[in-house]
Amino acid sequence: MTLLFLLVAAAAGLVVLVYEKRLKEENIAKLQSYLMQVVSDGKLLEREKMTRVIDLFTQNNYKIEDMQNGTLTVSRREFSVGAALLWLSLGGIGLLLYLIYYFLKKPETLHVDLKTGTIHGS
Repeated sequence: MTLLFLLVAAAAGLVVLVYEKRLKEENIAKLQSYLMQVVSDGKLLEREKMTRVIDLFTQNNYKIEDMQNGTLTVSRREFSVGAALLWLSLGGIGLLLYLIYYFLKKPETLHVDLKTGTIHGS
C-alpha cells in the first residue's frame, strides 16, 4: 500500500511538473505581451510606463532587484508542487529535503528590457 502511494505520488509529481512548466511559459508570455503594449503606448509618459511595469511585477509577487541602463531586474522564488510530490515519492523524507532546498535555492531572476518590453530569463 505504501509503495503504491509512493508510485502514485511520483506519477502525479511528473504530471504536475509538466503542467507547471507550461503554465510558467504562458505567464511569461502574458507578461511580455503586456509589457510590449505599455512600452509602445505613445500616450503614456515615461514615468507612467515605469509605474505600470513596476506594478505589474509587484502584483505578480516579483521583487524588484535592480534598475539600470534601461533594464529592470526582478526575482521570485517559486514553490513547485510537482517537485515536492516527486521528492515525497522518495519515502516521505524527500519532502523535507525539498523544503530545505526550496529555502536555500536562489530565486528565479528575470531581466526586462524597458525599451523593447522583452523579458530574458537567467
